[in-house]
Amino acid sequence: MKRTGKYTVYIGIAALVVLALVAAVFGYRAYTAGRQADVASPQQDTATPEAANLEGVIWASGKLLPARWAGLSLAAAGTVSAIRATEGDQVEAGAILLELDNSVLKSQVAAAAAAVAEAEAAQARLLAGATPAQQAAAHAEVAAAQAGVELAHAGLEEAKQAVEAAKAQVNIARAQYAELASHPAPAELTEAQRQVEVAAAALSQAQAAYNLVKGDVNIGLLPQALALQQATAGLDAAKAGYKVAAQGATQQQLAVARAQIGAAEAGVNSAQAALPAADARTHSAQAALDAAQAALDGLLAGATAEDRAAAAARVDTAKAALVSAEAQVDQTRVIAPFAGQVGTILVRPGELATPGQPVLMLGDTSQMQVETTDLRETDVTRLKAGMPVEVTFDALPGRTFRGAIARIAPMSTVEKGSTNYTVVVKVDGLDPSLRWGMTAFVNIRPQ
Repeated sequence: MKRTGKYTVYIGIAALVVLALVAAVFGYRAYTAGRQADVASPQQDTATPEAANLEGVIWASGKLLPARWAGLSLAAAGTVSAIRATEGDQVEAGAILLELDNSVLKSQVAAAAAAVAEAEAAQARLLAGATPAQQAAAHAEVAAAQAGVELAHAGLEEAKQAVEAAKAQVNIARAQYAELASHPAPAELTEAQRQVEVAAAALSQAQAAYNLVKGDVNIGLLPQALALQQATAGLDAAKAGYKVAAQGATQQQLAVARAQIGAAEAGVNSAQAALPAADARTHSAQAALDAAQAALDGLLAGATAEDRAAAAARVDTAKAALVSAEAQVDQTRVIAPFAGQVGTILVRPGELATPGQPVLMLGDTSQMQVETTDLRETDVTRLKAGMPVEVTFDALPGRTFRGAIARIAPMSTVEKGSTNYTVVVKVDGLDPSLRWGMTAFVNIRPQ
């Protein structure tokens, strides 16, 4: 019996809980139906003044938003290295709010900026023309090149003269060889024979004179004895000369003469071999002179139109490279497109950011407006821009703000199966304590 009593108590309690839940459900449904009837139905009971005031009023919820706001994202992927703003900060347009690790790209920007400076400096030098020092240096180069040409010509002349001298030595050597090889000549033999005969005759005369006085005891002191000795020596000398003349040049003498001819001819070949090099030096010196003169003429004439155009093109190319490098750095940054307040920062340093995914919310909170979130399509047809609106906020109970419809969206949005239209409401005298994203309620009385 006791166990049965316990079960009875439990069943009773369960029944009470179920009845309470059913009552709550029916009560909530009745409240919701009444709320919807108050908001949407133009057929409200007009028996009381309050009901009469609410007849025809369109109710909607909304959000307080900046008139201008954006979810900012990055154009490149990378690791967040620095966040340069905090939530709630007021920032100016162009401020860097967030940055990825971009040290390599920054070095490329520095190199591109240096290239621009170099190209601009070269262009400035070109347009400024030659300085007096540059002109003097160019004149000096022309003078040096002219001296080089003269020296090269002198060297060429010396080489030609060396060839002629070597040829003359060949002729001399050949003449000497011919001279040696031509002996003995018949005339030489005849002359040598005549000299022998003359010496023999002189000796015969001296002998005859000596024979006349040879009995004298002092014969050795007489001139006839001396004349005989001289005549004897003259005959011996004439005979020796004849012998030499008859013999001619030796093979050794001829070999020496031929060697001299060979050496002289080798000298000619050596001198002739030096001619092409001397001639090449002359042409090279002339080319250097022409180049130096052309450089001087160009320096004095100044930059041509082509030179100026080329210099300008180099500057433009360098600037384009700098802009490209800076653009790549900008892709690693979140830059404020307008002045406003940082609403929410969605990443932290060290995290990997994905291109196109919002990392920061920015809005111009100096101009706030209400945008409806659940205005039904059955109500939007009754609205038009300029209609007065009453706006209340849960954050400021008991206060009502006046405004007007500024814009009605031309296209619907669908949320949870419900088709809604966004209406933008401009509100006068908003309280400064109201914040971005607060819930608002709008009451619109179609006129």
